[in-house]
Amino acid sequence: MLIALQGAVSQGVLWGIMVLGVFITFRLLDIPDMTCDGSFALGGCVCAVLIVNNNVDPLFAVLAGMCAGAIAGAVTGILTTVFEIPAILAGILTQISLWSINLRIMGKSNTPILAKGTIFSSVSNMTGLPQSTVAIILGIVLAVAIVVELVVLSIIRARTIKKAKA
Repeated sequence: MLIALQGAVSQGVLWGIMVLGVFITFRLLDIPDMTCDGSFALGGCVCAVLIVNNNVDPLFAVLAGMCAGAIAGAVTGILTTVFEIPAILAGILTQISLWSINLRIMGKSNTPILAKGTIFSSVSNMTGLPQSTVAIILGIVLAVAIVVELVVLSIIRARTIKKAKA
């Protein structure tokens, strides 16, 4: 029971990072954008395929997945700015198209990475901690870093607005 709870918490923390992406677009940027849901999965697909099929180092695979997600966000931005499609519709179009793109990238509906090395397994081997514990720790560290960055950017933005009014 405790092992299942630990696995659920580790996945929840990692999905929480995606929720931060949705929060940033909806609340802070005031743009209704659903791209984050599809781009998160796109990054995972690219990462899994690179690790399983091409034996790429997990860290580089994650960076490639992040780049793929950024490209998906750029597509939404282009649809919104160049083609003047409303942001909510552009995000939904990108998200829906990413479902098919993800299947095309993987070549099948699921790419298991259990037998391959990941960032979590590398840190787990170095520290001796279980992978689910490593996932919780790394996820919390990443989430805290994102929140700190948001706070710093909000403070800078507030000061800039205050100086512009003065």
